[in-house]
Amino acid sequence: MGFPHFIARRILSDTDRQQRLSRPIVLIAVLGIVIGMAVMIITVGISSGFQREIRSKVVGAGSHIQVVSIGQNDPKETPRVLIDPELKTQLLAIPGVRHVQIHATKPGIIETAEEIEGVVVKGVGADFDWAFWNAHIVEGTAIDPLDSASTPGVLLSRYLAKRLAIGVSDTITIYLVKGREDIRPRKFAVKGLYETGLEKIDHQLVFIGIGVMQRFAQWGLRAEILVTDTLIGRASMLRVEGLAFGGDHLYNYEWPLSSLKGKGPHYIDPQLLHVLGKITLVVSDESGTLPDTAWVRVTPQEPRHIIDSWGQYTSFSGIDVERGGTGGTYDKYCGGYEVAIDDLDRLSEIDDAVYQALPQGLRTVTVKQRFGEIFAWLNLLDTNVVVVIALMVIVAIINMTSALLIIILERTNMIGVLKALGSSNGAIRRIFLIDAAYILGFGIVLGDLLGIGLCGLQHFFGIVRLPIESYYVDQVPVHLDPMAILALNVGTLAVCVAALVLPSWLVTRIAPARAIRFD
Repeated sequence: MGFPHFIARRILSDTDRQQRLSRPIVLIAVLGIVIGMAVMIITVGISSGFQREIRSKVVGAGSHIQVVSIGQNDPKETPRVLIDPELKTQLLAIPGVRHVQIHATKPGIIETAEEIEGVVVKGVGADFDWAFWNAHIVEGTAIDPLDSASTPGVLLSRYLAKRLAIGVSDTITIYLVKGREDIRPRKFAVKGLYETGLEKIDHQLVFIGIGVMQRFAQWGLRAEILVTDTLIGRASMLRVEGLAFGGDHLYNYEWPLSSLKGKGPHYIDPQLLHVLGKITLVVSDESGTLPDTAWVRVTPQEPRHIIDSWGQYTSFSGIDVERGGTGGTYDKYCGGYEVAIDDLDRLSEIDDAVYQALPQGLRTVTVKQRFGEIFAWLNLLDTNVVVVIALMVIVAIINMTSALLIIILERTNMIGVLKALGSSNGAIRRIFLIDAAYILGFGIVLGDLLGIGLCGLQHFFGIVRLPIESYYVDQVPVHLDPMAILALNVGTLAVCVAALVLPSWLVTRIAPARAIRFD
């Protein structure tokens, strides 16, 4: 143990200190450090908790990155995007990308017997990650995107349920809006209620299976062949007409392996059926939508080959029709992709990588762009933390400066004796700086215990509650990072001791001859 350290410890353990003036001053300084340290830990814990909780909610509600059509100009409605398995594989291969899922959104209106409410309807597929939403479902369960029931399920917020006076298992009507004039109703069964605390989400977002959305939006094409039997003169003929749905409504009709052209109707001699085999129709449109194929195989009932004065012809009592085809290309389109990543701090880096992997016609939108006001608010929390820490450190410096000056004045005789015995000013200053470091360390440890204890009580028991509609959470969230606490301790000790170097210069102003006679 060095000489300054030895003297410093003897000063702190002095039994006569109980009667000295410095004792209450030091106690006040320690108390100030304890309170200041506890305030800093609580501030950092609450700020970190708020940021973690709210960021997880914002990201969970819509993923870190959304891949959408470059033509999207309404955040409530996603234009169609071709589902590309190869693109999904490429995105998953990007380092830092955790999950990729399809989605689609459309404006909608919920109608009950008494109320109506405008909402944003989100269609989700079988690849949707329900982890976040399952944690925030307060009643019922999540929907099954593959549900093929006549009344599919819907998941909506508890806010909307209260506003519309509905509950789990109730049936509601949702009008999906396509353009200004195309509004179509559909019945849904309420499967569950969620609550995130994010007003932008709870007040408008409802979930349905993406299959319902795909069929409603008619992003793909569906081909059908209308077949009837008819008489032309005394001969039975087949009347064939092409039908098309979806796409841009500017249809092209092709009849492979036949001479038929256009939509029709076309009249076919049943004697040609054995040559045609089955009648096939391929429908495409002008905007390049994936084409759809339909086919029919026709079997005449009770066919009769007749030769009379009218000539030769075939007559039958009816037809049997077998149908098939690809069933439409609606399921080949979605509203875009949602990309979840491992680290929010790498958002910009991964967003650039995702954008570079996209084909022409697609763009990315990050969570910070979609919820800019929330992230701006979170950045203000960081500013508040810096201000609080700076104020607490300044208070600690002022308290310790006062305590150090009192201790130096009380030990004036000792300083004079040490100087008379040959001690340097530097060695004597180190004595008092070591004393100050011990006092600071004691206060910091007690402050750690107080701050961590209060944070623990809040974390486990949620003593302090908040209005969820204003703060997005129903209780003050707390997250303590051991490295952050260590940095606070080391930083506070280092800054305060460094700030006390200047007051310790008072030692150099004390003359030995006067100091020994000092009373």
